[in-house]
Formats: sequence, structure tokens, C-alpha cells
Amino acid sequence: MTRIGIIAGSTRPGALNPQVVAWVKAQLDEAGVENGVVNFGDYDLPVLDEEIPGGAHMYANEHTKAWGAAVEPFDGYIVVTPEYNHSVPGPLKNAIDFIGSEFANKPVAFASYGADKGVRAVEAWRLAFANFRAATVRATASFSLFTDFTEGKFTPQDVSAGTFGALLTDLLAWAEGFAVVREKLAD
Repeated sequence: MTRIGIIAGSTRPGALNPQVVAWVKAQLDEAGVENGVVNFGDYDLPVLDEEIPGGAHMYANEHTKAWGAAVEPFDGYIVVTPEYNHSVPGPLKNAIDFIGSEFANKPVAFASYGADKGVRAVEAWRLAFANFRAATVRATASFSLFTDFTEGKFTPQDVSAGTFGALLTDLLAWAEGFAVVREKLAD
């Protein structure tokens, strides 16, 4: 069975991220998709302290090994990302920079939010994940701070939430295809 990792994108106090992560998880559960949430905040990662870039998978530090092991077992990912200052959130970028090979030949999708639905963060993420030989699906679930949150509560409008179906269809199809690729490369 295809297993999807949901990567929580913010550990900021009072962040909206846990609400969006819970919604994404509920969508996957409802669709019968095996999934798990991975939160970089659980791994006490400092500012990047590995001498060798993550793509080489030559981790020296236990926190990096634990973080990589938590991300590795999934067949695809949904990164739940806020947009900070027209780009990606720094702490999540730091966490992703620790690792790399875990994403190789796997698809990555995005559920984003921000003043402009987080679309600039998603575009920046596409470049970062391409470096790891990951493929990012085009469909995104994007939410506006102005229309999809009410008094600090995640209340997605149908027009925003409706995009999740296309995201999931693509992500699952690509995950199946990339499983074949990974199998061939392992031979």
C-alpha cells in the first residue's frame, strides 16, 4: 500500500500549521490512504550542522539520522507549508537541508497557506526538492489567510478545499510509478 508522509511546516508558537496538517490528515484518512505526520520540531535540529550535504546521505549527527529515518519510509509526501516573507519558512528549510536522499524518486505535493495562499513558498520548494531528484506534482491545495481562516480557525472555503482531490490523484499515481523506478534502480 502507498504510504504518504505529511510534513508539518511550522513550529512557531501559535502557528496555524497544526490545523492545516490535521485537515490534510483527515482528507487522507477519509480517502483510505495510509499516512503519517512528520514534524521536524520533534527532532531538536539545530541550525544545519552537517559537514557533508544531505544528498550524500552521510549523516554524522544522531539528530540528522533520526530525522532522516522518520522521513524515509514514505512513498510520497505532502508538505504543509506556510509562506513567510514571500518564501519558505526558514526552520522548515533548515530541516529539509539536513537530508535529501530520502526524497529521491518520490513525489512531493504541497498544501500551502498565506496572504496569497502560499504560492510563492510552493514555487521556491519546487526548486529545492528538484535538487533531491524528487518530482513535485503540479496540483496544490492552497489556502488564504483572509478567506480560509476565521478568527484563527481553519475554515477552508470549497473553492480552496476542492483542489485537494486533484493533488491526491496525482500524488498517488506518481507514487505508484516512482515505486517501479526505485525498484529498477535497486536492481
